[in-house]
Amino acid sequence: MQTSFQKFLKKYWVILICTFQILDSQAQSKELRKADSLFSQRKFNESGQIYENFLQNNRIVNPDVYLKIANIAELKEDFVKELYFLNLYFLKNPNEKVFEKMYAISNNNGFKGYEKNDLNYFLFYYRQYSNYVIIGFLLLGIYIFAVLIWKKYKKQYSPTRHKIILFFYILILATLINLPNNYNSAIIKKDNAFIRDFPSNAASILGNINIGNKINVVSTDDIWLKVLWNGQFCFIKESDVYLIK
Repeated sequence: MQTSFQKFLKKYWVILICTFQILDSQAQSKELRKADSLFSQRKFNESGQIYENFLQNNRIVNPDVYLKIANIAELKEDFVKELYFLNLYFLKNPNEKVFEKMYAISNNNGFKGYEKNDLNYFLFYYRQYSNYVIIGFLLLGIYIFAVLIWKKYKKQYSPTRHKIILFFYILILATLINLPNNYNSAIIKKDNAFIRDFPSNAASILGNINIGNKINVVSTDDIWLKVLWNGQFCFIKESDVYLIK
């Protein structure tokens, strides 16, 4: 049995947490209003700094903040940073206009990795319609599983191949659900970033990648990223890129 004092402490703690959340939300709104005001006055350095500080200090962010920083970067002709924040926005709100904008910027500046190829189109449409795809596959899987259970209940014969198909179906569904978490990309943020054959400064240098190019990230190893570049797996320092995730 809880004592009256324990119940009071629980209620007090809940009220305290809610109060801090409200105050924090008000502080965030005030900070963003200040940045918006500076932006409208064309004080892009000051407003951009506030926006970026806001991103560093807050895990949950309105995606529109990414667009505002991208806009500032475009006005300052910092196209690499613009692409980075457009990509962050695109992860939250994939749409055709942003997709085309990124392609146009990369095309105008000679950046690679933004081509309108099958992989990029697949990821674009998957991010747009992933919820519907996953729900559809999930419902179909539930139906197949229910049929197998019903047959077992009725002691009817179920071919082994049906069970094998269901097993692989579940694997495919799990892959689709985890695809956004397993697939990352990065944008090179410095000139001539070295790529190596192993995750070490002592490893052989295979070549370099120019600033602005986009690469696919396979995995991370401490301060190193395993990436796919020109059909080859290699390693690059995380500090040399903007990691998009």
